[in-house]
Amino acid sequence: MTDDPHNMRRIQAGTPVVALNGEVLGTVREAHPHYLLVDQPEAHNDLDVPAHAVREVIGGRVQLSINRTALTEVDHEETVHHEHGDPASSGGC
Repeated sequence: MTDDPHNMRRIQAGTPVVALNGEVLGTVREAHPHYLLVDQPEAHNDLDVPAHAVREVIGGRVQLSINRTALTEVDHEETVHHEHGDPASSGGC
């Protein structure tokens, strides 16, 4: 298991992310010190993967210590607008 922020920053966008059960969840969209956003193929929402769920980065893949059902989906377009102060996204938050 690795929650070292330095390791998270070394994870490149586009790196495949694999769940504990071997399911390929998608690819890294963004790597942050405490979480990854994973782009799911054929899905509108990204997956929010906490750093503590990253077991290892090996063979060009991010291997998780959990399965898909333990992860939270996030709407990456809403997140981008909110983070950048888009007035249209501020209603109701």
